Amino acid sequence: MRLLRWLALPVVLVPLAWVLFTGPGTDPRVIPSPLVGKPMPAIAGTTLDGGSFSSSELLGKPAIVNFWASYCIPSCVDEHPVLLDLAKRHGSELGMVGVLVNDTRDGARGFLGRYGEVSWPTVLNASSAISIDYGVTGPPETFFVDARGIVVARHVGPLTRAILDDQLAAIGIAP
Repeated sequence: MRLLRWLALPVVLVPLAWVLFTGPGTDPRVIPSPLVGKPMPAIAGTTLDGGSFSSSELLGKPAIVNFWASYCIPSCVDEHPVLLDLAKRHGSELGMVGVLVNDTRDGARGFLGRYGEVSWPTVLNASSAISIDYGVTGPPETFFVDARGIVVARHVGPLTRAILDDQLAAIGIAP
């Protein structure tokens, strides 16, 4: 009987360990957002360079809203060149805005100095009000918005070229 128990143990534990290790079949980067299908929450505030920004500037063309932080390493570092390439490829037909998540102006400036300056505005978010309005769980997160200002998709985690191309098609931009 003891031998049977020892033989049954791996039969039970191996599948259980596999499910716990790989997850119950869900992708942790796919977090449903109540914003999908609804107008994007307003963004207004001071930008990293001292100017002002309002999300009304994004209306009329597809846009991405990217939440990031200087401490978000390696994820934000990994996605930064992807965003720079996106701006180079589609900057004239796509609105872009970055929003800092629990970060400082100096931290963000240091990050951009190390990894590359951006051509789109970055909004300071000291009170975290913008992050709360979007339901951001942590950087990086990106929202894809169509030309009418409707949120089409949310991506949690660093963007890759493949993810971007897929989501750009959803907001009407050919990859």
